[in-house]
Amino acid sequence: MASNRGNKNTILALAIGAIAGAGIALLFAPQSGKETRRDVRRAGKKALDKTQALKAELCGSIDHMAEEVWGKVLEDLEQGRKWTEKSIAELQRVLNSGRDYIRDGIDRIRG
Repeated sequence: MASNRGNKNTILALAIGAIAGAGIALLFAPQSGKETRRDVRRAGKKALDKTQALKAELCGSIDHMAEEVWGKVLEDLEQGRKWTEKSIAELQRVLNSGRDYIRDGIDRIRG
């Protein structure tokens, strides 16, 4: 979760930086408006490309993390199933042993 928050903050910082950079460029640009608009478009496109790349990377990371979590869940379920089967078998063994002990006791009393 913290990683997602960090990635969102990175995207937000990138967008704010791009906007601030474009604004500063407009204020201090020693070139014509046409050239400045072109430069602003280029900067915007670069920011958009970086944002899209970051988004793709984030989606890939989330997919990878989901696959790892699902694999761990399946592994844990299998371990739980094996433990349950082992516990049931042990319980049946103990119950059968107790039943046999009681039958032996009854047989000795009857005699």
